[in-house]
Order: sequence, then structure tokens, then C-alpha cells
Amino acid sequence: MNQRSATRWYRRISLRTRMLIISSVAVMAVLVIGGVLILTLIRAELIDSADDAGSDAAESVAALAKTTTLPPVLAPTEDIAAAVQVVKDGRVISSTQNAAGAEPFLDRKMRPFEEIVLDRDFLPFDEDGPFRVVAAGSETPNGDVSIYVAVDVEDVDEVMDVAGDIGLGGLVVLVALLAAVLWGVIGRALAPVTAIRERADEITGSNLHQRVPEPVVHDEIFALARTINEMLARLEDSANRQEAFVADAAHELRSPITSLQARLETELRSAGTHTDDQLVRELLHDTFRMRRLVDHLLLLARSDAGTISAGTAPVDMEEVVRESVATAETGAIPISSEHVEPVQVRGQPALLEHVVSNLLENAGRYADSSIDVSLQANSRHAVLTVDDDGPGIPEDLRDGVLERFVRVDQSRERGTGGAGLGLAIVAEIVRVHEGEIEITDSPSGGARVQILLPLS
Repeated sequence: MNQRSATRWYRRISLRTRMLIISSVAVMAVLVIGGVLILTLIRAELIDSADDAGSDAAESVAALAKTTTLPPVLAPTEDIAAAVQVVKDGRVISSTQNAAGAEPFLDRKMRPFEEIVLDRDFLPFDEDGPFRVVAAGSETPNGDVSIYVAVDVEDVDEVMDVAGDIGLGGLVVLVALLAAVLWGVIGRALAPVTAIRERADEITGSNLHQRVPEPVVHDEIFALARTINEMLARLEDSANRQEAFVADAAHELRSPITSLQARLETELRSAGTHTDDQLVRELLHDTFRMRRLVDHLLLLARSDAGTISAGTAPVDMEEVVRESVATAETGAIPISSEHVEPVQVRGQPALLEHVVSNLLENAGRYADSSIDVSLQANSRHAVLTVDDDGPGIPEDLRDGVLERFVRVDQSRERGTGGAGLGLAIVAEIVRVHEGEIEITDSPSGGARVQILLPLS
């Protein structure tokens, strides 16, 4: 694993896991360093004890050599297992039994009252090392001698190895227990963050009144939650003002538009010339489009405010479809409804009529010669399908056309495109009715819009 892959892996893991890893590594590093220092101090203390014992043994032999002639074989040391040699002029004149017949441990002649300590891995007698050799000089009636005391410190290294193994095993167990405790502690500490994240994930533009939970403890997480709630309050206020503005503006526009439409219809009936008649018809058509736009804006404003609902009353969907087909404005393009079957769904007839009317209006705007409407039922849903033989909707734009004020490319505008609200309103009403909407290719080459609504 290279450095870049390791970095990506580290960024993908959760904050809880990262905190656990960092804490565990930090504790392990401290324990390892502390353990090494302790073992080093223990070993140094044991070596010092061996050196002191060797020095005491050398002083005892030196004191004996000053008062009497040393025997060829010295009595073994009492406190430690050591080998002792007394060397004069490069020749061993006395030694303990375990070093009998061995060559001198050192080739260094010691002066009286001089003492040094040396490390030796091996010595010329039948014992394993390593050794700490205490070399001391002494005066005797027969001349100066060098006294060598070799203390075997192999047991010290064995003790340190065992202590290291035990410490390593204890370290693993301790870190594992600590990691388990830290996992729980960090989880409890981050529980408010999880609660904030879960609540924030539920908040959308339609439920800005909700707030994230604020912890009891006034710490940094509390400050974060408070800041998020203050931001949500500002967003809710802004959204409410925007919705109120759209609703008020659309509502205020309905009266003058209705009045203008009535006056144009009256003028159309009493128009005298063909030119005036054509102009009034165009103005009346534009007025009708403005009224539809205002109605759409009002419906979306109600949806954003959460004031529309599907209800639970059964609705005869066949009747809704046939009435919408009868009143649909698709120009000269005929609508085929041969495959409309009796189906009942749960919902509001007025809203479902908006769905069918908008689908037919959208299909009529882009169809070349025909529109086909079908209504059938499967095991769970009523399936409403509207097909046209127009240019169709590219696959990469099918999700986008369900958004507000979004229209597809020029091939589907033809200069008569709507405001981009028809399919957005359809999607919103279908969502309120707990249904599904899907846009695919029509068998006739255009677009197919299919609506699935739960059966009553």
C-alpha cells in the first residue's frame, strides 16, 4: 500500500475509528517507551548488583592474600556464582574450583588498590557468558597480584527476556482493553454528533421547522448544534417569506388575469375585423397561459408550505382520465384513450386531474401527430401511461425535466414551450400520493411518461 492509498483509506474511516487509532497508538507508544526505560533501569540495577558482588568478592580475596599465603583452590564465593583467579606475573597461582586450570581471564596487570570492571562475552573456562569481570590489584607478602572475579550475568539477560515477553503480552492485552473502553467512551462522546447528523439528514426544504437536538452539556458539540439550529431558523424564515411572496403574488395576479380573460373573450365575440379577431385570439391564448402559470405557482407554494395532502378517499381514475382527455388543449393532435380501464386509487380528484392534464398538455406541445393514453392496474398500482410521437427526451435529461423551471433542448421547445413547471407539478403531486414517475422512450418514438399510484 503506497502513501496515497493509505491516505485515502484513512480519510474514508469514521471519526470514531480515527480517534480510537490515534489514542491507541499514542498510549501504546507511551507504554512501549516507558517499558523500555523500566527494563533498561532494571537491567542496569541488576548489573550494578553483580558488579558490587564481584567487587566484594575481590576485596575478600585481597584481604586474605595480605595476611596469608593463598591456597591453590579458593573457596567458592557465597553471594554469587563467580569464578575467581589470583594472577601473579601472568600465572594463575590460585583460583576457585570452577576456574581451575584455566588461562588468566585478563592479560592486564593491576596495580595495588586499582579496580576496573570489564564486559566479556566468553572466558577460557567451561561456563557460558556473558560475564562482568571485576579486576583489582592487591599487595601480598610475596609481591603484588591481580585478582579477577568473573560474574556470570546470563541470568540477567534471561530475566530481561522473560520480563520483555511478559511486558509485550501485557501491553497487547492492556491496549486491547483500553481500545474497547475508548470505543465505548468515544461512541458516547460522539453520540450527540450522530443524533445531529441523523436529524439533519431528515431535514429538507419542506420541513425546515425541524431542529437538530442540542446536547445537555454546553461543550463544542452544543455550540455546533446551536449554530445549525440558528441557521435552520434563518433558512425557515427566508423560505416562509419567499413562499408567502409567491403565494401572495400569484393570488393577486389571479383576479386581474381572470378579468382580462373575460374582457378578451367578450371582445372576441364582438370583434368586427379579421385582424382584430386574430389579435384578440393571441392575447387570449397568452392570458390563458398566464393563468395556468399562476395556478401552477399557487399549487407549488401550497406544496412547499406542506398544505396539500393526498387524502384517503377512493378516486375513480378512469373518470379523471376521460374528463382530462375531453378538456385537454392539444391543438389538432388527437388523443387515443382506447386502453383506459376502470381503476380506483387513493387521493384527491382535483390534484390527480392536474397530473393527467399536465401530462396531456406536455405531450400535445411536443407530439407530431398522435398521443396515446392508457390506464391499467397491476397487483399494487394503477399504471397511467402517456405516449407521444415527438422528438423524445434524452436519457441524460429525464431526471432534470422533473425539476422546476427546467426545459429540455431546443428540439422540444418549438417556440411554444411552457414555463418548465408542468412535469415538476406532476412529480410533486405523485410524491404526495406516494406514487412513482418514470420517463422512458415511447414505442412511437417520442417520450413515455408513466405514473404509478397505489390502488385504493
